[in-house]
Amino acid sequence: MLSAGIMTQTNPWKEKFIAAMNDPKGVSISVEIQQKQFETNSIQSGTIEIFTDNHYLLDTATETVHIAGDTIQTWNKVTNQLIIDQAIEGDISIFNLITGDFKNVVFGPPIVGETLVAMDYDIPIMGYSGKMTILKNGQPKNIKIKYGPNQSVDLKINSYTKGKLVLYHTFSPRAVEVIDLRE
Repeated sequence: MLSAGIMTQTNPWKEKFIAAMNDPKGVSISVEIQQKQFETNSIQSGTIEIFTDNHYLLDTATETVHIAGDTIQTWNKVTNQLIIDQAIEGDISIFNLITGDFKNVVFGPPIVGETLVAMDYDIPIMGYSGKMTILKNGQPKNIKIKYGPNQSVDLKINSYTKGKLVLYHTFSPRAVEVIDLRE
C-alpha cells in the first residue's frame, strides 16, 4: 500500500513552480533572453507578464508578443506592424514551460541544493530537452530549452513580482499595418 502512494506522488518542485507562475494576481518577470540559432547568438532583455496560463505577454525593445488563448499578436516596434496569428495545436515553446504547461514534459530527478533546485527535462514528442532551475519557493531562476543541435533559448530571470501587471492589460499598439494570418 505504501509503495502505491509513493509511485503516484508528483514532483513537489514542479508543483511549486506551477503555483508560483500561476498566481491569481498574475506574475511579472524581468528576463534576459539568450537565443542561439546555429552560428547566430542574440541577447536581449524583456518582461514577461502572465495573466493566466494561456494569457501572457513578452515585451522587448523591438517587439511585443501578446497571447490571448489561441490568438497570437506580434507587434514589431521597428516596422510598426501588427501580425495576428493563431497558435498551432500541439506546438510547444518556452512559453509553455514558463506557464507550467507540462503535459508533454518528462522531468528527470530533481537536484536539490541549499537554495536552488535544478530539473532536467525532455519533451519526447518534439525532440526537445532542457533544464529548469528554481528557488525552493518555486520562483524561476533559469529556463533553457534546446530545439536541436546549436538551437536553444535560455531565459535568465532577473526579478519576479506577483501582481502589478501593466503591459498585458494595456496592450493596444497603434500599428500602421495589420497583417492577419488566421484562416
